[in-house]
Amino acid sequence: MSPTYVMVGDGMDMETKWQGLAIVPTRSAMNELYKYGMTLGDVGYILEEGYDCNSGRRKKDVYEKCICWGGKTVKVVVVRTQGIFSGRDEWAIVHAGIFAGRK
Repeated sequence: MSPTYVMVGDGMDMETKWQGLAIVPTRSAMNELYKYGMTLGDVGYILEEGYDCNSGRRKKDVYEKCICWGGKTVKVVVVRTQGIFSGRDEWAIVHAGIFAGRK
């Protein structure tokens, strides 16, 4: 089965998609991705292969996905939104974090 997230484009015009929509980070999420050495490709993989790990009730079109990676749990939270400049629907990464694995 092929993944539903893809990286399209060439060179500097690379785009990661999940469920047909581009994945774009917010400024704070970009800082978190940098801090943990993660890429947008990693986020796409977590969204596709990860399990639902909602810590509470979320609004519509907000997804919280986790995956176990090297003894730790990696969490990504995305929300479906409309891009300010592009005007198209996209997934905005609002949080990315790594914490100790659960038993």
